[in-house]
Amino acid sequence: MAQIEVENLTKVFNGFRALDGISLVVERGEIFGFLGPNGAGKTTTINCCLGLIKPTSGSVRIAGMDVEEKPVEVKEICGYLPENYGFYPNLTARQNLLYFSEFYANPKDNVDELLALVGLQDSADKKVGEFSRGMKQRLALAQALINDPEVVFLDEPTNGLDPQGIADFRKIIRELNQKGKTFFFSSHILSEVREVCSVVGIINRGRIVKVGKISELSGSMEVVVQTEPRADESLLREFGEVEYDESRDVYVIKVESDCRVEISRTLFEHGFVVKELSLREPSLEKIYLSMVGE
Repeated sequence: MAQIEVENLTKVFNGFRALDGISLVVERGEIFGFLGPNGAGKTTTINCCLGLIKPTSGSVRIAGMDVEEKPVEVKEICGYLPENYGFYPNLTARQNLLYFSEFYANPKDNVDELLALVGLQDSADKKVGEFSRGMKQRLALAQALINDPEVVFLDEPTNGLDPQGIADFRKIIRELNQKGKTFFFSSHILSEVREVCSVVGIINRGRIVKVGKISELSGSMEVVVQTEPRADESLLREFGEVEYDESRDVYVIKVESDCRVEISRTLFEHGFVVKELSLREPSLEKIYLSMVGE
């Protein structure tokens, strides 16, 4: 069931087309990775989804609700961790969260629980002005969850976090996702998207380049085959384009899907002993660079 539906979304700023008719669907319970270089339109897309800016044309629906028709209702079920957030430096972490909770119709009694979730329980009564960048980032995640949202938008969420903080962040996202929350994870950091996201969308210059699982984005994979004796190349051509790697004494077949079972069966029926049969999927980095350029 679709949780986020973006249809032909366009946004023009003073003649500059920041979004150029993009469409995408995020299913309920997905962790959707939104990849693109800086300036590609990622933040503009999120702002349109949350009703923070009005699109020039097109529409967005969150949990079946049109964002322009029901802006308050949409905000009640969404959480947002922006790239540039702000807290009151003279208030403590707990006081900041209590303040933000009052913006919602039904404030949750979950401040201490959230502070513990993001690892700030020992700093709950410390003024935020004394926080490091990483601590503020953790607090921003807690603030994004203050209303127990169904959908959470994350814009470059690991900025300022150390390796332990990044690992903690991944764990939190996975745990919340298992409880049914949908995440829209915008980033230009490929490794972060690969680690936590189930589906990836790539945007460049305001246009969606591709959407799908990593293996689907490239449209092809490679199967590595080694047999004893060397396989009959004509048999392997039935499955795709074949190249012979002399340095390893293996054949590399470009395939559209994982057909290792069929390849193994064919080789066995023709008397070949399979010594290696492995699948190589393209890396996210390779896919990304091939689509948006270096």
